Amino acid sequence: MNQAMIKNQFFLINAARNALIALTMVFIQSPAAHANSIGLADQMLMITSSSCPWCEAFEDEVGVGYNNSEEAKYFPIHRHDFFEKMPDSYSDIEPAVMTPTFIFIRDGAELGRIIGYPGSELFWWRLSEFTPK
Repeated sequence: MNQAMIKNQFFLINAARNALIALTMVFIQSPAAHANSIGLADQMLMITSSSCPWCEAFEDEVGVGYNNSEEAKYFPIHRHDFFEKMPDSYSDIEPAVMTPTFIFIRDGAELGRIIGYPGSELFWWRLSEFTPK
């Protein structure tokens, strides 16, 4: 088996693992009740890494236009490197265990999170769980 095939298999296994984790999180973590007002502390905190291919895929597929979306009005995106110390303002937030992790914060408290990035369609669907209907 050549090195290209091994890399491809590794990528596919990790992609499948991340998709499974993300789908599992749909059933494990559900957001709290949504308020109609948007506070200063409302945000989507993206835990990212420059060595993460799924973070790059998110940036290419969603991140590039996210700030122009309706959802960005409710949860502006803030990016934080996985390997950097979390600022004190996030001391009440449970640390991420993988990248990317999208943590939804309203009024300084975590509403829920999306762990992994299995593609834009599932990401937008999960994001809709946190935004007003």
